[in-house]
Amino acid sequence: MKNSLITHRNSNKLGIYDAHFLQKLSALMNSGFTMYNALKFLLEQYDGLKPHTKEAAQRMIEEGEKLSEILKMLGFRKSIIIQVTFAEIHGEMINNLEESSLYLENRRATFSKVVKAIQYPLLLISIFIIMLIILNYTVIPQFESLYTSVGAEAEGIVSILTTLLEVLPKTVIGMMAGLVVGGVFIYTIIRYVPVESQLKILLKIPLLKFYVVNYHTYRFSREFGYFINNGLEVKEIIALFKNQSLSNYLSHIAALIEIDLNRGDSLSEAVSHIPALDNKLSTFISHGELNSDVGKELVIFSEYTLEKIIMKIENLTKKIQPVIFTVLGVLIICLYLVIVLPIFQMMSVVG
Repeated sequence: MKNSLITHRNSNKLGIYDAHFLQKLSALMNSGFTMYNALKFLLEQYDGLKPHTKEAAQRMIEEGEKLSEILKMLGFRKSIIIQVTFAEIHGEMINNLEESSLYLENRRATFSKVVKAIQYPLLLISIFIIMLIILNYTVIPQFESLYTSVGAEAEGIVSILTTLLEVLPKTVIGMMAGLVVGGVFIYTIIRYVPVESQLKILLKIPLLKFYVVNYHTYRFSREFGYFINNGLEVKEIIALFKNQSLSNYLSHIAALIEIDLNRGDSLSEAVSHIPALDNKLSTFISHGELNSDVGKELVIFSEYTLEKIIMKIENLTKKIQPVIFTVLGVLIICLYLVIVLPIFQMMSVVG
């Protein structure tokens, strides 16, 4: 099979060094190295790459393959492939590689923070649920037998707490099953539903809407800004976005903008009609149209949007731990009361 047919579905062969690879490639090119020499040199520096992978990459370099094709073979994410492919057209390769490296580092750091924030609370909750299940099959039946033997019944708060702890494990399992079903539903939508219908559905889900809108705004404004800065006309860029096959979302957005432009709307007006793009983007474009600097405004807005996404995830992460620990603390108190209160209640009955 030809190298050009290798897809982005390959696993990331550089692992955690993918961002480092892009950063070093950018630095070498910025220092005067040709892309050919920079790639040849860099590929020999990563011991984690298997010999056959290095050989395949070196062969692609010798055959004059584009950088985007080489990165596909190395298993880079599709989002990076899209950025590099566009950079091969608009020419901002060094800046693009630097920003792509930063994007990967931020993404990995943010993901690590989320995992660290939830892994310990989730472990505690899992242990607690296991304890509840054990109690429901051992301790609570014993208390019920004792109540029966002394001719009494659990009353008041004891009855409420006992019922709560009996129902809680089933509720948690049901919620987990619901999350799995929701995840499968979203995956099915993204995988099989046409882009227009996808966006309509995803934009109706409150938690997802923020990330869908801001991610596509970041992608669109960044690449559009670079193209304008390098002298392409708006209609040329729209046609390029519409006809590319790397991102169906970008193609769909470009097609909608093209319709409005053909009706005589300005770019800012056309963008304001796109639900999948941030409303503030049209304001930035309008400001750029007034001072003839749309490209710069778009690049600035893309940076602002990426920072907003990262801050949103970090703020959400900070809120997760306190909420989980608070809920866990309340449940532990309930568990303690379920064990202690029946003892006092039966002592009063016996007395």
